[in-house]
Amino acid sequence: MSLLNEPPHNITVTFSLPPEFSAPLDGDNETVVDVQVINTWQTLSIKHWKHPAIVDGQWNFRFPHRYSDGSVKYRVTIQLFHNGQPLLLEQDHFVIVHQFPHRQTLHLSPVGYLYVEVQEPEMIPPEQAITISLHENESPDVELARVSHDERTATSFYLEYDPEHVLPGKRYVLTGIENRYHQRLSVFPEGIELVPATHPPRSRLLRVIDQWLNEPLRLFTDSLSKIR
Repeated sequence: MSLLNEPPHNITVTFSLPPEFSAPLDGDNETVVDVQVINTWQTLSIKHWKHPAIVDGQWNFRFPHRYSDGSVKYRVTIQLFHNGQPLLLEQDHFVIVHQFPHRQTLHLSPVGYLYVEVQEPEMIPPEQAITISLHENESPDVELARVSHDERTATSFYLEYDPEHVLPGKRYVLTGIENRYHQRLSVFPEGIELVPATHPPRSRLLRVIDQWLNEPLRLFTDSLSKIR
């Protein structure tokens, strides 16, 4: 993998949100996108982009591709903020470029809508469907959502769930079962936080106090010799 001598090409990714998602128009809004190369000996930042509004629907985003040969793996992270609160699930999206030009669609998951990809199943009759279950990790019987699909619609779709029944910061699990033979299917993502944990901004004074509390405790007696 070597750097291009001529000006870099641009990779285009299309961010896609579910049609049911409606971005808030009031308050403080922001869209943040980060792109990094991750298949080198260290992570390299390629682009950091901020926009003082929420970009929804389907929209194109471009970042530079500076390598002339070999496959390059990019990690793309995106977040939409409304009044400082994240609207998307925290996920890494990967773009692997083997040759140029390269275009790719990245499906985003807002809170309440999880984009699911299922292992390509073999041909089965529609009445012998595939069941996808979203449930607690420790208690598979405690389900948040359950849907059935035939082989034509089970490869990728949005699974809707109620965020009010989800604990922020807790990881939940997806499982897929082929109903005829009860075989497990590979489902992505396997586990995810369905509501990101919120961390309210802390004042500079609180950060200083926290740093002071985390420093090794120095006893007053340790300084007696200096006082003398």
